[in-house]
Amino acid sequence: SLSAHQHLVMLSQAIRRTSALGHACALRSSLCAFASRDVKVNDVYQPGRPTTKCPTPATECTRSPCICNRKAEGEKARRSILARHSNDRQWSAAEVREATDKHVLFTWGASEPMAKGAITACQGDGVHFIDMDGKRYLDFNSQAMCSQLGHTVPQEIQDAVIQQMKEIPYLYPCISICPIRAKLSSLLADVVPGDINHFLFPGGGAESNETALRIARVFTGRHKVLARYRSYHGSTTATLTLTGDHRRFAAEQGATGIVHAFDPFPYSFSLGDNEDEIAQRALDMLHEQVTYEGPSTIAAIFVESITGTNGILKPPRGYLEGVRDICTKYGIVMVCDEVMAGFGRTGKLFGFCHAPSVVPDVVTFAKGLNAAYLPLGGVGVRDHIAEYFQTNPITIGSTYNGHPIPVASAYATVKYYLDNDVVGHVAEMEPHLLSGLQRLIDRHPSVKQARGVGLFGCIDLQKDTKGTFIAEVHEPMPPAFAKFKEQLLQDGLFTMMRGHTVFCNPPLISTPENLKEGIDMLDNALHIMDEAME
Repeated sequence: SLSAHQHLVMLSQAIRRTSALGHACALRSSLCAFASRDVKVNDVYQPGRPTTKCPTPATECTRSPCICNRKAEGEKARRSILARHSNDRQWSAAEVREATDKHVLFTWGASEPMAKGAITACQGDGVHFIDMDGKRYLDFNSQAMCSQLGHTVPQEIQDAVIQQMKEIPYLYPCISICPIRAKLSSLLADVVPGDINHFLFPGGGAESNETALRIARVFTGRHKVLARYRSYHGSTTATLTLTGDHRRFAAEQGATGIVHAFDPFPYSFSLGDNEDEIAQRALDMLHEQVTYEGPSTIAAIFVESITGTNGILKPPRGYLEGVRDICTKYGIVMVCDEVMAGFGRTGKLFGFCHAPSVVPDVVTFAKGLNAAYLPLGGVGVRDHIAEYFQTNPITIGSTYNGHPIPVASAYATVKYYLDNDVVGHVAEMEPHLLSGLQRLIDRHPSVKQARGVGLFGCIDLQKDTKGTFIAEVHEPMPPAFAKFKEQLLQDGLFTMMRGHTVFCNPPLISTPENLKEGIDMLDNALHIMDEAME
């Protein structure tokens, strides 16, 4: 008799023979089919077999909660959510913090440390705002240099927005004529200098500069654009590449044709000992760079008429005039970025108005246009550029361009500026700000220098008597600087700090008393920086 092992061996051999026979049959069948194929070289490409099988779709939503469900469970989910977000619910400061930590991403920096240092503001009152614990803060930076009229919306601006919402809340800008857009454009044509008579209204400052960039390239048929190193033009890929400071590093691989030039005031060396010398050398350098790049390849030169977050730098006299001359000579579009300086911040309507003969080809603006009450930007162009686009596509637009509600807020805001002579008021406040900044220089060795024009000001802090800045703009805040900032918040002063610079850009409605209040708080806290000097 055979052993169990022998039975298993014989069974395995039988299976292999059967399998081999079947495989041979299948192979013969396949070879026959192969021999009968009609395949020729360079026949239409045939793809391989799919490597992924399409799954069978679920018949019911498997997500939770599903508010799209029209059945009972969907209604239950909707009601539960609405109950948590009832208009009658009073959120505590702790609940707001918890929701922020769980669901909010902050801009620019890492969200966790930014959330820890943020103020939970809930109420505005003129040039002050109030947090959820009832603490008042003097806003000494107009938030992001944009809350021009403070934190109490004038009644006429509120009424204009509500009226527009009642009349017609939205129109697609590319195929409709919107009365409020026509009114704002007409008003701006009346107040903006020169022959800048045609306007578009993108959704903010960055989008406005994107628009200006596209306009310049389409109008000239050229690709290169020059911008300066000490500049900021927005956070989109193209405008962040236009930006000269370190913020551009994250975006500059995504946009082409951007070339950076030196400013009249380089960060670490000087171009001269007086304004005339500095302006001439800066213009010589710019002209040299234009000739090296090829004037016929350059579509535009972008300048902040008065540099904002890179140090409140008013150009030396003659500089903007020289840039204008270079642009005119070579057919280059001159773009003045007035997003920060525009609408009264510097004591004139625009920063370029400090150079009386200069009219840029394109001007961009945003923040001050409607005091940041609603998201809105603007682009104004001279007549010769507008004439070109009467018969040629402008090739840029967006759903929210010229949105009637923000435009209505801007129409009312600009009229408010005119009716209350806000620009003239800022010019009157300038001496008060400058005298306060001088007091800080005189009293504190840690204050290296200060600058100001209108209500656009700042101080630079140094860590030693040699004039070494307390920190570079891309470095973390030093411990003493962080302590100084915390002291200001405890005292009730909000402002922006960047690198070694402390900004002093209060709302345009600020009074001498408001300015003194802010300077006093800086004065009282600067001993921290004095004591930290090396």
